[in-house]
Amino acid sequence: MIPETVNWPQLALQTLRDPQSAAAEIMAWQIPRPVLWMAAALIAIISTFMSTLSNMVMPVPEQLQALISSPFTMLMIVAGGFFLTVHALFWSGRAFGGSEDMSDLLALLVWMQTLRVGAQAVIVVTMLLVPVLASFLVLFVGVATIWVFVNFISVGLNLNSLLRAVLVLVMGGLAMSVGLALILSMLGLNGLGVPSNV
Repeated sequence: MIPETVNWPQLALQTLRDPQSAAAEIMAWQIPRPVLWMAAALIAIISTFMSTLSNMVMPVPEQLQALISSPFTMLMIVAGGFFLTVHALFWSGRAFGGSEDMSDLLALLVWMQTLRVGAQAVIVVTMLLVPVLASFLVLFVGVATIWVFVNFISVGLNLNSLLRAVLVLVMGGLAMSVGLALILSMLGLNGLGVPSNV
């Protein structure tokens, strides 16, 4: 389980500077998979709340209004997207000889989502105080997310190769796009977020 002595701000900085060593530390905690899924559900709820606040501060394009008009719809997309991400990456990783255990990857992605929720909060505040700075912050978060994501995939799936991690990310992304399209269809939305009966 998670040690009581964890320095969370330091771990967050370590994740940016040396994501592979941060990943090794998180994986060593051996958090049970049911606990990780519960944490993922909680983070999805918080992320939905933060996204709703963000959309109030900075309105989204009209084509995407249907996606955010209902918090429940947003939650289903966020939670379903995370579930698809974990499974798509895991099975894509298996095709490249990756780990047979999903728990490590799940733990790392839960931590990454936690950091992203924190970043969302900072971005919302920055939008209110210094809108120009918020644009640069969004760019930084996007680049940092890709950097951490690729390294976490490499370590979490025991690929030991950033190149293979990128290939897994591409393959998983294709699988996720199909899965997300199915989720949108079940929610009565098409790929643009517009109700399918329109």
